[in-house]
Amino acid sequence: MRFNIDIPTLFAFFGTFQGLVFAAIFWLKNRNISNKIFSLLLLATSVRIAKNIFVHLRELNPDLFTWYEVWRTSVYIGISHQFAIGPLFFLYFKAKMDPGFRWDRGYLWHFVPYFLLVVISPFVQWSFWQYGGLWFSYFSILLYYVLAFRIYYRKGKDTDQGTSIWLKGLLWVVAVIMVAYSPVLFHYTGYIGGAVLYALALFSTGYIMLMDKGKVSFFRAKYGTSSLSNTKVREIRSRLEQFMQREKPFTDPELTLQVLAHSIDVLPHHLSRVINQEFKVSFTDYINAFRLKEAVLRLKDPKYDHLKLSALAYDCGFNSVPTFNTLFKKVYKTTPSKFRKGTD
Repeated sequence: MRFNIDIPTLFAFFGTFQGLVFAAIFWLKNRNISNKIFSLLLLATSVRIAKNIFVHLRELNPDLFTWYEVWRTSVYIGISHQFAIGPLFFLYFKAKMDPGFRWDRGYLWHFVPYFLLVVISPFVQWSFWQYGGLWFSYFSILLYYVLAFRIYYRKGKDTDQGTSIWLKGLLWVVAVIMVAYSPVLFHYTGYIGGAVLYALALFSTGYIMLMDKGKVSFFRAKYGTSSLSNTKVREIRSRLEQFMQREKPFTDPELTLQVLAHSIDVLPHHLSRVINQEFKVSFTDYINAFRLKEAVLRLKDPKYDHLKLSALAYDCGFNSVPTFNTLFKKVYKTTPSKFRKGTD
């Protein structure tokens, strides 16, 4: 019996295989949590893409796959991996952007639909996926993509250039693949179109990894190659703390990492390292902590009683009242208005 395969399918197959290889590399190389998550993301995505290649091969060779039940279950398990891709993508961005990120068992709740669907895959019918399941899985990825984008938008300016470039590129690549796999365009791209795009993305990533000259590092621990000495770190920390206490730059809502670094005469990526390494928080969280402390002092001081909470929040450096309220309640377990009343 003749086995038929076309060039796009062959290209997609090698791309998916490379995805599995990359998954192993990221799991074994520099075993930090972000690499572990990215490894699982590549694994889940490669399994999902392999399902499309599998289906396309069956279309090319309708007489080859005769074990229908085995084939159907394999296909449904492949589709189920879409419910793992979204959470892993979101958690990868969270791990890369948050220096204090730690794995929490609570994150497993994000994967409940995935685990459940993998278990029941042998028992579901195509109608489940056809009339809602596929749409729900697609919107699951879309939701987590938006959450990842939100993290990047909020904290991208606080990270080093190499990480920022890598994450921005990842957002673009995933956006293109999502468009190709959207329920609206799938009729035109077919089972193999998105798989080819995935292969192109992986081959491009492989090329960048080979040509990487330190601008976009995939494997090294953050700041692992920095020449900043411990003495210099302590010096920058001392200079930063004195400046924050004396000048209160955090009251400026437009304060950025670059502006603060220029104010204390250090390089932005050096300041970022000191904040991340010494205080275990991002630049945004570091600044907001000062803003909250300043807000507490003013809420306790009777001379600020005439100010509305919105004005007080802006004076302390917050450019959004909802953000002020959310952060305040998260830290002090009460709202600013109740806190003020309790100090009377």
